[in-house]
Amino acid sequence: MYSYIVGMKDFKHLQIPPPLEPENIPDFLPGYMLISESELKDPNFFRTIVLILTHDQNGAMGLVINRPSNTTLTEIAEDMDSTEFSDAPIYIGGPVDQNYLFALHSGFLDEVKSDGAIEVGDHIVFEPDFSLLHTNYKKVREEPASIPPTVRFFAGYAGWSGGQLENELKRKDWLVIPASADLVFTDNPGKTWRQALYKKGGIHWLAAETGHKPSVN
Repeated sequence: MYSYIVGMKDFKHLQIPPPLEPENIPDFLPGYMLISESELKDPNFFRTIVLILTHDQNGAMGLVINRPSNTTLTEIAEDMDSTEFSDAPIYIGGPVDQNYLFALHSGFLDEVKSDGAIEVGDHIVFEPDFSLLHTNYKKVREEPASIPPTVRFFAGYAGWSGGQLENELKRKDWLVIPASADLVFTDNPGKTWRQALYKKGGIHWLAAETGHKPSVN
């Protein structure tokens, strides 16, 4: 599957990043991010970034990374009340199974993780074992001069059946970029969609600035 970015000229005064060359996007996208196109009006995905965790011929699963809620972890998981994560905000990971919690972290120095963990990208780890996550996080915090990883918690996920995501990509509902830890763990998720478009480069910078996909003659 190929995605072509239109080259632009005479925009240096706007400080646009250089247009991207034609890029080869793999058939399956674990370790990549989906940027919703500005025309995608589904309220579950309007101006969202989805980190793809798994993707094969049977379907795909990912987490929306830029939808923080007003709910904290302890409000929906009483067993986490005594942990360092109790006041952590819950992000809306997607419309599917929002009664389930998921976690991403930026990685431990000793690379400890459970058997079910997924190293999605550089400094992006999906960890299903909350007990292990808490134990190691607490251990790092107690070590002098050690910095614990950044952790995000998500309620629900985004899911696609076999072939569904491929059809949405053909329909140009999504742009694709490699996973980026600075987008996943940003302190300003409200700007993530625009920042991701800027990373995509070229003509997509205009969509980041205006909120609309530009037409190209």
